Amino acid sequence: MTEPFIRTVVESIHSSPFQAVLYLSGGASQLLGLLLSVPGASNTVLEAVVPYSRMSLIQLLSKIPSQFCSQQTAEDMALLAYNRALKLSSPGSPVVGVGFTGSLASSRPKHGEHSFHLTGLLPWGIPDYV
Repeated sequence: MTEPFIRTVVESIHSSPFQAVLYLSGGASQLLGLLLSVPGASNTVLEAVVPYSRMSLIQLLSKIPSQFCSQQTAEDMALLAYNRALKLSSPGSPVVGVGFTGSLASSRPKHGEHSFHLTGLLPWGIPDYV
């Protein structure tokens, strides 16, 4: 069962006119379950891809990123997601591309702090607060 606050946030996302493509690596894969568990997801989510392995992310980006978990990688993913959303949406529909990279809990030794980077690309660019 989804927490009431989270459900309210997801409902507001689904009630917006935006359609989205999401590229989520690392710990954000649980976000998909939340988005898809609330009615209205078919109006919002055009496509969601989880390039979980390094090779999958390399193939998505068509390059080896300087850092797999970085703001630049999230921005690169968001740009690809935005362009994909333009191809999948109805003409004139507002779209957003979302890119997320995360370095969270792991069974392997960590080389630094837990971190994540989230970027949303809208028709007018990347908002300052993302």
